[in-house]
Amino acid sequence: MRIAGRFFDGASSRSRAASAVVDGSSITVEGEGGEVLAAVALAELKFSSRVGNTPRFLRFPGGESFETADNDAVDRLASQRSPVSGLAHRLESRLRYVLVGLVVAIAFVWGSVQWGVPALARVAAFSLPADVNAHADRLVLEFLDRRLLKPSRLSVAEQERLLQVFHPLVEEAGGPQAIRVLFRDAGDTLGANAMALPAGTIVFTDQLVQLAQHDEELVGVLAHEIGHVVHRHAMRGSIQASVMGLLAALVVGDVSSVSSAITALPLILTELGYSRAFEREADAHAVETLQTQGIPPQRFADILQRLDPLQDEDGAYLATHPPTPERVRAILGQ
Repeated sequence: MRIAGRFFDGASSRSRAASAVVDGSSITVEGEGGEVLAAVALAELKFSSRVGNTPRFLRFPGGESFETADNDAVDRLASQRSPVSGLAHRLESRLRYVLVGLVVAIAFVWGSVQWGVPALARVAAFSLPADVNAHADRLVLEFLDRRLLKPSRLSVAEQERLLQVFHPLVEEAGGPQAIRVLFRDAGDTLGANAMALPAGTIVFTDQLVQLAQHDEELVGVLAHEIGHVVHRHAMRGSIQASVMGLLAALVVGDVSSVSSAITALPLILTELGYSRAFEREADAHAVETLQTQGIPPQRFADILQRLDPLQDEDGAYLATHPPTPERVRAILGQ
């Protein structure tokens, strides 16, 4: 049996036209001039699996390889040693097996994204040592202060007054992650906003304080942000994003140029879904906390509705939060 193809010597990426000649239990690779390039017993040869009509490789123990498009000849050669050779090709050649495999793969990926990744992130986030959260908290705050925030313009007396208003919630939260509230000016960047950092630091912007018409509205926002801290949403989100990025790289391969856009879409969609789930969980925590404190949840709903027109100018907020009317209905139990 003579099989046409190309020979790689294993020392470089260059190849040369050659033929593999099978004689009984041995195989010899000859160049175009008839010179012997490699020779080995058939039992020592390794065959790449057949997948469709892609070229096959015969691999020699010394690192050399022989590439050929004559899959049928390689199948005949491989069958002399292993009758099950070509299983991948036989499976791929049957449409029903391909469809079943596709459905199973899609179901596995969907289940991993919907339940597996969030469950893994939750376990990991609650298992992290406190100093890891503290380090992340410090890094995020340093970044915000350097890029997006300025020192608060609220008077010291006003800040201290609000801290006294917040004290019952801060004291009640307690636990392994102590809550501390900071005030910052974000008039040129984030505007009216509040942020919960990984280790329990919660930042209120001056603009949010000025937007509130009642202290209990700010208490509602604080309860919501404490919900983010209690449920470790910052670290869970970070872990989920990392795992999804890794999965995308494994599935798509090289995450660059055109493939990066393809990879980014499912990442964006899943992260939006995760973020909205976190917001609903934090809202539920806020409602429960307000009811415990004897504060009507309507206060929280009021400031959300006042925030909504402002945040319409910022698509990022609306993308990562459930629609405000939907949140208000849930908060008020409608």
